[in-house]
Formats: sequence, structure tokens, C-alpha cells
Amino acid sequence: MDLELTDEQRELKSTVARLLRTEYDAAAREEILRSDKGWSQEKWETFAELGLLGLPFSEEYDGADMGFGEVAVVMEEFGRALVLEPYLSTVVLGGGLVDAAGTAQQKQDILPAVITGEMLLAFAAYEPTGRYDLTAPATTATEAADGYTITGEKSAVLGAADAHTFIVSAAADGGVGLFLVDASAQGVAVDGRVQADGIRTGSVTFADTPATRLGTGDASATIERVVDTANAALAAEAVGAMEASLTMTAEYLKTREQFGAPIGANQVLQHRAAEAYATLEGAKSMALYAKLAVTGEQSAADGEGDSKSRHRDVLAAKLIIDDASREISQESIQMHGGIGMTMEYPIGHYAKRLTVIPRTFDDADTVSQELASLGGLIEPQAAELG
Repeated sequence: MDLELTDEQRELKSTVARLLRTEYDAAAREEILRSDKGWSQEKWETFAELGLLGLPFSEEYDGADMGFGEVAVVMEEFGRALVLEPYLSTVVLGGGLVDAAGTAQQKQDILPAVITGEMLLAFAAYEPTGRYDLTAPATTATEAADGYTITGEKSAVLGAADAHTFIVSAAADGGVGLFLVDASAQGVAVDGRVQADGIRTGSVTFADTPATRLGTGDASATIERVVDTANAALAAEAVGAMEASLTMTAEYLKTREQFGAPIGANQVLQHRAAEAYATLEGAKSMALYAKLAVTGEQSAADGEGDSKSRHRDVLAAKLIIDDASREISQESIQMHGGIGMTMEYPIGHYAKRLTVIPRTFDDADTVSQELASLGGLIEPQAAELG
């Protein structure tokens, strides 16, 4: 199995990295962060022009007909620059759900507008009383004369304030259904929030709100698959952010002087930096493992190819990457000393993002419990004695 990037992926990586170096430095990001929207419409349009919003979608809908491998490349570069635009919520989550569950007509109505940057999507699934459980929503869908009505409350909805369309999970027909809700529809109320890392989120309430069903039948398996893909995308983003943090820290150790010598001459700091880089390499391997899991390559190699193995592998990768995010973000702050705690210095912003990523779709306790219920990454086998 070839684990290297393809020529097309290397070119994509180079293009995105060059764009972000020139147009998305720390000063530019700070200006975007302080704006009313908290992200840049101009940058979003640039991403659309480069084709980044259409990478995983079929040419039938004006997409690039590529896949998650290319999305992971983009997410890693976005992690290095701490990009604030709603790529995860609109392309990976929203677009992924429409692509996986929607009818041909729904895809035609939505995906081209997503690809051109004209439509923003938000996945409304998590609930105040449900913690990270997506299998039993309290939000209900009721059949009406011209479709459905939705009633319920959703929390931690990424991109809630700016979404044009919500994709809402709700109890329907004894299972979980997905429904399209216009953000301007009657009965929709959005309470916008800002996460510690600056990313916009919010709570959304639906009160007898008109809705259209996305696809047909129970959507539980589709939701799990798309959230697995989103977790793999976050793994790639975390790797980019961790690598940028350590690069910045190493440069600081070389240039910050005390008692007439760079602090990097201190052997203890050298050891701590070396351990952090070893942790980063492990995280890179697990991000690759998650990518292979959602693209099917890992499952095919194992001879499994089922949803259980994909979900298990992504959870295992997430557990290690989340731990690495905590370790590297804290070590980077520690090695910077007091300046690392100031808002004016970029390293603190990386620490914030690396603190939020592990809690975006679940947390360490939830992941550990679920992974254990699946039998762990390596299923136990009884030893033959004698």
C-alpha cells in the first residue's frame, strides 16, 4: 500500500500552503477573528475559486470528483494557519450528509451552491440533554400536509449563525431521520456563541418548523459515517496545528536568550522538545490511519470493510490524537513561558484550537467507553494453554 501523497495531492498541498502563507498570516487571522462574522467571506470565495469546496463531490454536481484524501490535505494546511472559515461544517458535515443521504434532485439543488460558496450548511444533531449521543434525538419530526414539521432544540451547532440551511436529525418512523430546514423558516431561533478558539457555533431551537426530509429511511448509519469522516478531518487539522505549534516553539527556543545564551541550549528543554516531536510523529501516523479507515483502504487491507471496523479505527486514532493535542499544546505554552499566555502571541491561539478539537464531537471518556464496547482496536483472543 502506497501511503505517500499522490502528485495531485502534493500540488494541492503546495497551492493551499502558499495561499495561506501570503494571505492568512497571524495578523490577517486576528483581523478576521475580530470581525462581526468571525470569518471572511472574501477568503471563502477564494477557497471556492480554487475548487476547495468541491473536492469530495461528483463532477455531476460541478465538484472535483476527488475524495477524503484531498480533503485531509486541505484540513492539515487549514490547521497550520488556524483557518476560521466554515469548511468543516459546510463541506465535510453538511455537504457530506447531502451527498450520502440526499436524493438526486436534492443533491442537484444543494451541492452546486455549496461548491460555489453561495450556500452554507450546518448539521444540527447534538442536544442539551443527549451529550454526545446521536442515536436517540429528542427532537421530533411530524408529518404535515406538505412535508414535515420539526420541534426541538439543538446545541453546539457549528456555523449556526451564518447557515442558510440546517440539516437536522430528528426521531421519525421509529428511527433517526434527516431533515432540511431553511434558516429563515418560521419557528427557527438561533442563539449564536463563540468557542474558546474563536470558531462560531450556537444553539438552535425549532418550533413546528417546516422541513423537508433528506433522502428516505433511517439515517443512523449515514450520520455515523459522516461524523467519522469529520473526526478524521479534525485529526488532519490537529496534526497541522500541532506541527505549526512545535515549529514556532523550536524557533523560539533558538532565538530567546537568557544569561547570554539561547534557552534552547538547556538540555532539559531539548529533551522536552524531542519528546513532543516524537508525540507528533505518532499523531501523524494515527491521522493517516483514520484517513485510511474512512476511505476504505484500511478496511480492505484487513479484509473487513464494514462500518464497525471503520468506526473503531477512527475512534482509536482520535483517542491518541486528542491526547497528543493536549500534550503538545501544553508543552508549547510551557516552553514559551509567560509570553505564551498572551493573546497577542500566536502560540496561545494554537493551544485553544488544540483544546477544542478533542471535544468537538465527543470527549476522551465517551470515546474510551465506546471503543471498549466495540472490543478495542485489537479484539481479544483466548490463549491456548498447554
